[in-house]
Amino acid sequence: MNRVVVKAPATIANFGPGFDTFGLCLNAPYDIVEAESTDRRGITITQKIVETDAPDDSWRIPMDPSKNTAGVAASELLINSGKKIGVKMTITKGIRPGSGLGSSAASAVGGALAVASLLGIRNRKTILAAAAKGEAASSGAPHLDNVSPCLFGGFTVVIDHSRMEVLRIKPPKMKIVVCQPSIVIQTARARELIPENVPTKTSVAHSGWASGIVYGMKSNDVKLIARCLRDEIAVPARKSLIKGFDEVERAALRAGALSFSISGSGPAVYSLALKNHEKIGRAMVAAFKNAGVEAEFFISSPGNGAKVIKKE
Repeated sequence: MNRVVVKAPATIANFGPGFDTFGLCLNAPYDIVEAESTDRRGITITQKIVETDAPDDSWRIPMDPSKNTAGVAASELLINSGKKIGVKMTITKGIRPGSGLGSSAASAVGGALAVASLLGIRNRKTILAAAAKGEAASSGAPHLDNVSPCLFGGFTVVIDHSRMEVLRIKPPKMKIVVCQPSIVIQTARARELIPENVPTKTSVAHSGWASGIVYGMKSNDVKLIARCLRDEIAVPARKSLIKGFDEVERAALRAGALSFSISGSGPAVYSLALKNHEKIGRAMVAAFKNAGVEAEFFISSPGNGAKVIKKE
């Protein structure tokens, strides 16, 4: 085997009250990462552009392996393996960079899983560590609440960041309406807005909501998950970066959404609902348009994580 193709899906990090802790894997959109072993040592990266990509540079990614999340993840595995081979990587972006849907994490996971397959590495924690290092190259920190759901699928809870201890819970069947406005938010900038100190009352509320979400995931209770999908720490601090946020939230709830929040650091926003998914998506797009922001929506469901889809 000298060529592997991996599909790595989008994720929703900071899911509800679980800042830097909860993550949910989506079944779409996704990145495709191809890795081919070569006799020439080192890593080379190319990006495959598809017709649906925007004509501007918003979809472009670094070709320098030391600055590319997939390249850094691959390099970590190659160095630790001690094997003297090179890797040629081709990345097809299906997740817009800076969207708040784990774009950099998907490439990192895709690169890590592809190269791990070439090297015969099966230890998931080793792959997770490499992907986390790749993610840090882009966002400045190893955001496990993006990387872990992308790799493992389902709903994940980061128990210990330093030890990379993660729990995976199979979520219930549910639909997530995601709306992407034409705004770019850098994760580092969004993190600067998070308050250093949180009132005890807020901390207590988050503990209750977080417990409710975990119980809802285990008991297949979508209504409970939606009811507890609240955030009084990150969302209030970051919503000013998303023009029209309050109006879009009201529009989604009026259209039948059970919840509304920011995906990751934004600008993507999302809702859970039992019905009227198309109506909710159109309402969010219309509200953004009224605020002078172009947007589009899609409907997804929980995904099973990154997969090797081809070996040659």
